[in-house]
Formats: sequence, C-alpha cells, structure tokens
Amino acid sequence: MKLSKQERIAALIVAVIVILAVGIFVFIKPRFEAIGTTTATLNTKQQEYVDALAKQATKDGLKDQVLDAYERGEHLADMFFPELTAYQADQEFRAFLSQCKANVIVEQLDVGEPSTTTLGTSFYTPTEVEYDLKTYVTQGLETSEEELAFQNRRQTLQDALGAAQTIGSISIDFTVSALEQEELIKFCDEVNEYFKDENGTSTRKAVMLGGATFTYPLIETKYEKICDEILTKADEDGNKALYKNAGQTYSPENTASGTGEEDEENSVVVTDYLFSLSTNVTFLSVERMLDPTDQLDAQDGIIF
Repeated sequence: MKLSKQERIAALIVAVIVILAVGIFVFIKPRFEAIGTTTATLNTKQQEYVDALAKQATKDGLKDQVLDAYERGEHLADMFFPELTAYQADQEFRAFLSQCKANVIVEQLDVGEPSTTTLGTSFYTPTEVEYDLKTYVTQGLETSEEELAFQNRRQTLQDALGAAQTIGSISIDFTVSALEQEELIKFCDEVNEYFKDENGTSTRKAVMLGGATFTYPLIETKYEKICDEILTKADEDGNKALYKNAGQTYSPENTASGTGEEDEENSVVVTDYLFSLSTNVTFLSVERMLDPTDQLDAQDGIIF
C-alpha cells in the first residue's frame, strides 16, 4: 500500500511526537526528579550545616554552664545525707541529740530500714460547699481580680518548684519526754533547724519531723475532775427531785468517807508533770553528682 505525500508527512510527525514523548518520560523526567531529590537533600544538608555551626558556637560557653549548674547542685546536695544504713542513721541521730539544746529525754529508739520518700509541693485548698441554691444565685459570676492573682501566683510557684521527686530516706521512731511542754516545742524546732558543721561550713540538713501531738495531763485531770463534780451534782439533784415527787425524804449515803478515794484524787504522780511525745524523724538522702570537669576537659578537642 502506497502512502500519499500528506500521509507520509502525518506519519512522520506522529513518529517524531512519539519519540519526543518517550524521550521525555524515559530520559528527561527521571533527571528532573533526580534534580529535585538532590535539591531537597542539599537544602537538608545546608540546614544541618547551619545548625551544626550554631551548636558549635555554643560549645565555648556550654562547659561553663555545665560547671555552674554542677556547683549549684553540689551546694544543694550538701543539705542532704548520703544513703544511710540503719547503723549510720542511729549515729546521725545521736549526733543531733548531742548538740540539741532542748532539755529532753529520748528513749525507745526504733531505727527503720532504708526506703524512699516523695517530696513535692502542696497548697491549701479550702473546702467549698456546693448546693443547688448556691449554684443558682452564683451562676454567671466572674472570678474576681484578687482570685485570679492568687491563682496566677500559685501556678507560678508550682512551675518554679517543679514536679515531685522521689529520694532516699530512713526513719527513726522514738519517744521524747520533758518536764515542760515548751522543751518539747523547742526540741521540734531543733529538728526543723538542724545545722551540722561539715568541711568548715555550717549547713542546714534535710531532716523531717514526722509530726507532734501535745497533751496537757494536769489540765486534762482538772477538766475530768470538774466533769465528775458536775455529774455528781446532777445525779444528786435528780435523786432529790425523784424522792420529793414520791413523797419521801432523800438521804444520800456517804460512800466517800474513809475510802481513801479523795486522797487518791488529790495525790500527785510523776506522770502528771512529765510530758511525752511519740514521733519520728526522717533523714533524707540524695547521692552527690559526679564532678564533670574531667569529662568536659576530655571533650574539649571533640568537634560536634
């Protein structure tokens, strides 16, 4: 079959178009894709290079920052004890008692085993009563500026103090006694303000008092006596009224005479003048951070 001139021209044009299309998809398009991938890789590497230069620029001051942070942490760690065994905790407590100025007697010591304690911050939150009528009359009420300022201040404190941390600890239970209540209070103050001389420096140590509940035996005895007298008088008046209504004469029996009960009530014993408190102290422990100076010196020649 013989093609005409126009058909041969059309076939040639189609062939050229096919060749161009095949060439574009087979040769040119992959090259453009490769160029795009290379360009993206180049941009990434350039950004990494810029970041590396910025990081390198901080290297000189980074060592000083690490050492400064270590020094601050070192001084804070001085407040805490190293991890103590039961024997070492007993020694620390006796060292505290040797410098305690409160006139007290400490006995019945019971040293516990090493454990952990979680330290955190807490803020008093008053209990708010909720009921339907209150909710109805206060709906739509905006928070006052004073309350907003208080909430912001508390949030600032929480952010500054950080989250709770778990550290080492060991506790000692004991009973402390004194002839005056003020001496027990002074003893509690001594625990909360315990300073220890270490390496020529007086450092406040992290010792926590477990709690204190004070009793007043003489006042309690006097109060109980007043209550007994009121009850006796009420009982006597009731019996008189009962006998009167029955048309009889009331004649109370004298049961206290010669029994020695009155002398027993008026007697004085040592425990009436001895104030005792059962509590415990906890020694808090934080291991000291290793000095980073040698490692930082070794890294001075490393480029990162």
